[in-house]
Amino acid sequence: RGETIQLATYGKLFAITRQAIINDDLTAFTDIPRKMGRAASRTVGDIVWRVLTSNPTMSDGVTLFHAATHKNLAAAGAAITATSVGAGRTAVRKQKDGSATLNIRTNYLLVPAALEDTARVLMASETDPANTNSRVPNPVRDSHEIIVDARLDEVSTTAWYLAADPNVYDTIEVGYLDGVAAPFLDQQDGWTVDGVEYKVRIDAAAAALDFRTLYKNPGA
Repeated sequence: RGETIQLATYGKLFAITRQAIINDDLTAFTDIPRKMGRAASRTVGDIVWRVLTSNPTMSDGVTLFHAATHKNLAAAGAAITATSVGAGRTAVRKQKDGSATLNIRTNYLLVPAALEDTARVLMASETDPANTNSRVPNPVRDSHEIIVDARLDEVSTTAWYLAADPNVYDTIEVGYLDGVAAPFLDQQDGWTVDGVEYKVRIDAAAAALDFRTLYKNPGA
């Protein structure tokens, strides 16, 4: 089995008039190329997070997160607790390649901004925050590095994810044209405007390479 990645081109034009350049006493426009490069990097981030939130169909004809077939989607949504995170961690460990159990370890807990505090409290607590008995240990303490991104909030403020280490396992691959990850930035004297025109462009794409290294809980 294999997954495909199809590159797309993302870009933007920005023009600065001659009058604006002359009147730019505070050099407000000198950092525009830097800001456009930063925007290109954000676009790549948008593509990556969209892979998780859009739940695309994999090469086997099944969506990335699927409870019955891929066994990487919680059957019922649950808040971030030691029990729910432990259940997700166990589900990923039990993933198989044929008859072989892969024993994949999840390293990252991906959460929307709305769940950041909850996730950090759980990962830092010596005891289980959900248990009133303070002597009950927290079995998932420091087990995952927390990654927070507000782009997840735009789709759901309750859903959270687990992911394996991409340096060890196939998770989500980001592809660039000829391996060039830096955005292309160019400028020229304006033709349609009396001034300078800037152009930034990047060719990139992202795709999930393996469903067994990712886990989703819709939250509650």
